[in-house]
Amino acid sequence: MTLNRWDPLRDLLNVQARVHRIIGYTREEWVSRRQTCWCPVVDVLETPDSYIFRIELPGVGRENIKIEIAGDRLRLHGERPLESEPAIAAYHSVERVHGLFERIFNLPGEIDGDNSQATYSDGLLEIILPKAKQPRERKVSVVCLG
Repeated sequence: MTLNRWDPLRDLLNVQARVHRIIGYTREEWVSRRQTCWCPVVDVLETPDSYIFRIELPGVGRENIKIEIAGDRLRLHGERPLESEPAIAAYHSVERVHGLFERIFNLPGEIDGDNSQATYSDGLLEIILPKAKQPRERKVSVVCLG
């Protein structure tokens, strides 16, 4: 009797292959679908006077990055376009993801949106959102039922 060593990763890949067959995707179709959306990694820091977001966006041009602040949310979205390769090139492996990306963050506190800053250098986007000096007033209506 031959003992086979259990490899959980192999089992996971087998399950993934079965799911692909059930859904009807070939491996190439699955790779191309995966490349249409990706999620950049982000560090979020808080200092006494601001919130700092550091986002890794290697290979993304400034023109392909959009930052929006609305209410208590920060939305970062854009696209890393697929690089055009020479007609004679053939891929042996494709691991870098291309396509659209989006991250939405609930801001942990009130910010001063007018003094926000964003810098982008060497594939690292840094967004600095100063904390609001005076919290804005909020009115809450109480409705009595009954």
